[in-house]
Amino acid sequence: MRFGIMASHQYPHGDDLGRHLHDLFGTVELAAELGYDSVWTINHFQSNLATPQPISMLASLIPRSGDMLLGTGILLLPMFHPVHIAEEFATLDHLSGGRVVLGVGAGYRENEFAAFGVDPETRFRRFDESLRLIRALWTGQPVTHEGEFYPQTDATIGVRPLTPGGPPIWIGAGGKKAVRRAARLGDAWYAPGNSPSRRFLPEHLAVYNDALVEYGRDPASVQRPVGVELYCAPTTEQAVEEALPHARVEYATYAEYPALRWQRDRFDELVRNTLLLGSPEFLVERISALRDLGFDHLIFRPGWLGMPTEKLRASLRLFATEVFPAFRTT
Repeated sequence: MRFGIMASHQYPHGDDLGRHLHDLFGTVELAAELGYDSVWTINHFQSNLATPQPISMLASLIPRSGDMLLGTGILLLPMFHPVHIAEEFATLDHLSGGRVVLGVGAGYRENEFAAFGVDPETRFRRFDESLRLIRALWTGQPVTHEGEFYPQTDATIGVRPLTPGGPPIWIGAGGKKAVRRAARLGDAWYAPGNSPSRRFLPEHLAVYNDALVEYGRDPASVQRPVGVELYCAPTTEQAVEEALPHARVEYATYAEYPALRWQRDRFDELVRNTLLLGSPEFLVERISALRDLGFDHLIFRPGWLGMPTEKLRASLRLFATEVFPAFRTT
């Protein structure tokens, strides 16, 4: 089992962004020292939270992240031109020494599609076409592509990736059709582990595994990342007391968007079924259940809006000291 953190660079408008980023960079450096395996950046536009952009954030984290994987968790692919992304991530692949992952999703916020003049009805067609074109460009060979949105004639990118064939592509997806798309187009399905329903992950894993077989891929050969919400304290009572108020504030902020209103209305179900707030013993039990489902890379947000930096760092330290050994042989 591998463990990664979300950089979670989202802050209230009006806060001191420089101070927040300084704290975040220190947290990433600490995670690298503690032996965490990956760090992931966030993408939103015109957000109700100040959200520095993910490609710039990845570049800034490269020298601070040791040997961790760095990825976008996730990039809203329909808002970008695929030639831009192919070149940017080929560049990041070189800058990081081959440690970058392109994590992508189709998006859901209406204001973001409106800002870029993208008809949301086209987002999945754009998504499919973009991934096919990015992979073709990463071969380094001239590409002629008669696409609906991004036609190209004898196109090559100026920077070929360091990694043969380009960085891995992880696809974030929640609906069953989107999970099948992840099996068809991605190197991994980046599963959302914060559904209020405990049935979500087993049911969607079955869809994903069936689709892998249908598309001629060995289910045993793919990585299995899952994103969760997690906080570790000496006792479960302390973890809930310290983390739950901050998680509630952050989820209420997300719920201002219509597509995420359920996160406010069903927050108690989230707490009961999916938020991993607890002692090391509690977390070992819950993570073991995820491992038994087949997941092998747990990625979590180390803190929420307003949480003191020293609290989230204490959680990271305790988790590394007390939980890592249960899932690592060395």
